[in-house]
Amino acid sequence: MTTDHDALWKIRQSLAEPARAGARRAPLEQAQLDEIAWRMLRAGVQPTVEGIRAVYGSGSPNRLHPMLRRFYAGLATRLQLAPLAEDVPAPLRQLWLQALDIASDAVRERHDAQAEALRLRVAELEKREAMLERKLKRLRRDGAAARTDGAGE
Repeated sequence: MTTDHDALWKIRQSLAEPARAGARRAPLEQAQLDEIAWRMLRAGVQPTVEGIRAVYGSGSPNRLHPMLRRFYAGLATRLQLAPLAEDVPAPLRQLWLQALDIASDAVRERHDAQAEALRLRVAELEKREAMLERKLKRLRRDGAAARTDGAGE
């Protein structure tokens, strides 16, 4: 059975460019991210920032996250644009539409959960930053007071 790691490695190998000595990898563009994400979906792997980075080999999560959100935002539309043959029976059409709705809901739920986790992490980091700023001000104040006391002796 192929693992997610194996699938990501195969995708990375299929997209590999010949390496140029000393060349720096260009930032990932939206079209490249979309291609990687589609290949991940076809391999049965959910596209994530970590997965995209594993395939591409680099990329800032802060830059990739909005790009991946754009990919997901257009996913349902792209899937719905895939035309069904006219002779597809109505029950199968209905089943297809239900599957699209379920997939869209699952993606939205995962996105919402990830967004909430990120909001909580940002709040935690902001709280920590504020605490560190207060501590720095106190240390500077104590240092200034110590210099003032030392100068008066």
